[in-house]
Amino acid sequence: MERNPLAVIGSLLADDTRAGLLTALMDGRAHTNSELARHLQVSASTVSEHLRKLRDSGMVAVEAQGRHRYFRIADHRIADMLESLGATALSVPAPPVATAVAFARTCYDHLAGEVAVRIYGQLVDDRYLIADDEQVHLTTSGLELFSDIGVDVAPQASRRPLVRSCLDWSQRRHHLAGAVGAGLLDTMLLNRWLVRQDGPRKVRFTRSGRIAVSATFGIQV
Repeated sequence: MERNPLAVIGSLLADDTRAGLLTALMDGRAHTNSELARHLQVSASTVSEHLRKLRDSGMVAVEAQGRHRYFRIADHRIADMLESLGATALSVPAPPVATAVAFARTCYDHLAGEVAVRIYGQLVDDRYLIADDEQVHLTTSGLELFSDIGVDVAPQASRRPLVRSCLDWSQRRHHLAGAVGAGLLDTMLLNRWLVRQDGPRKVRFTRSGRIAVSATFGIQV
């Protein structure tokens, strides 16, 4: 009898090491086996075995460069599912999160945490973003806002939506995802509004970045 896909996903996520690997890979970057082993403080052989199972399931992809192999989340659909599961786990209170990570971190290819949630809320309040019935879209003024700071707002050739709401697992409110959410994170990193820190998903706002975000979105950082 063929296994139910939900049962397969559940069995993969039920292991703490595999869940930790997926959480680490949610920073949107590719990592080697040894990097992940150091992060989780387990042996490289243990990580290798769990990565094999995640790769076989299609949740993780691998790419070889020279003698190294780099592992990453397979695509944004897997990342979206993982973030949603983390935010909507039944009867589980929001987990304690380190202050810096709760304030700002990456969620696959877009910004998450308190600042991201506040940006999303201000976009809605200022009518740059319309959110209704779980559907979101940018208004004309919203398109102009993101275009002005260098985010590509052209319709996507792929099926990926231009904007999408993503439920933040630490804040239990929405932040901005989709192609524009990814473009915003890229722009922030390119302009050094944000800099990456050691460890998966960790980012920090620079002084100029705090000023720029406050001026652009009308929030205090």
